Amino acid sequence: MPILLLALLLTNLSTIAFLGLEVYLGREWYLHKDIIGDHDYAQRCLIGAFALLVFMLFGKALIRILLSKGGKGVDEPRAERLKDQSKLQRPDGSVINIEQGGMKGKQTIIFIHGWNSNSMQWYYQKKYFSSNYHLVLMDHPGLGKSKRASNKDFSLEKLAADLDAVIDESDAKDPILWGHSMGGMTILTFCKVYKHKMSKIKGIVLEHTTFTNPTKTSILSKLLTTIQNPILKPICWLMILLSPILWISRWMSYFNGNMLIMTRFLTFAGTQTGKQLDFASFLAAMAPPAVTGRGVLAMFDYDASDILSGIQVPTLVIGANKDRLTKNEASIKMNLSIPGSKLVTLQPAGHMGLVERHQEVNEAVSQFFSPVIAGLT
Repeated sequence: MPILLLALLLTNLSTIAFLGLEVYLGREWYLHKDIIGDHDYAQRCLIGAFALLVFMLFGKALIRILLSKGGKGVDEPRAERLKDQSKLQRPDGSVINIEQGGMKGKQTIIFIHGWNSNSMQWYYQKKYFSSNYHLVLMDHPGLGKSKRASNKDFSLEKLAADLDAVIDESDAKDPILWGHSMGGMTILTFCKVYKHKMSKIKGIVLEHTTFTNPTKTSILSKLLTTIQNPILKPICWLMILLSPILWISRWMSYFNGNMLIMTRFLTFAGTQTGKQLDFASFLAAMAPPAVTGRGVLAMFDYDASDILSGIQVPTLVIGANKDRLTKNEASIKMNLSIPGSKLVTLQPAGHMGLVERHQEVNEAVSQFFSPVIAGLT
């Protein structure tokens, strides 16, 4: 989401500042260590440089403890994948990683993850639904284990085409599509581009997502729409051009804890465990900055407003009262515009409600699925 650009820029700058301070302290120690009368100063510089180095390498552990709100006995997420994996070669040169699990022959759920993440984000959903459903998960191109397209196309139409190919490749009959954030935008674009195939879709779950350019439905929306062209787009191109350097900085931000701070205040509501926070931050650190930048550029051109009233399949919209990336107003708008849709608002929850409030999410979706599968809606 666009506001992530500013947050990632801030974490990168703070990490670079740490590096600069580390170099300064090391240089001061070297210049003053042999000067009579400066021994104490040089020693303080050395101690400071060592302490800062330790923090840059292991600060994550301290931040994780400080921001943890969970208790004992909580099922903690793990970054793991299903064993059944395959690669789908696309005409544009991209390769889409597909995972399958659960009960083949049962109702299929296809999970489409959010941007700056990958399919491992569905840990709680895989665990909850695997005993009664056939699960299909995909990585967006350039994220997770998928390869980006040779033409560097990250448009929503491209992502929708990938989803269509995954549906065919997995031989999913009348699947339920479940998308989070960019995944929900992908589904809505699929509804727009592949109207002729919607009769084959059993149901839709749109979680923490939006129907239009997310600068308009995020916090600070007026500011973001104003600076979209003069500031946000140049930042995207900067991320693309400096991707290798910024990726190193992003991983350093993860280890020193800056990434965890950003993740906490942008995507959680404050009830997350330390492990949940670490989990979401780790998945974000895995995303190449160039892919993040190109994806956000694609979001600027996204608009599915005109398709909402034409969606005729059962739809569940999940919002969150403290979602800063896609405000709950977007979920309410989609619920009012999509005929017969249902709305669930998680409280308290942020953009990562599928992790933070996973029990409520899974139960709400399960209740929604039951009549859909039985053909009662």
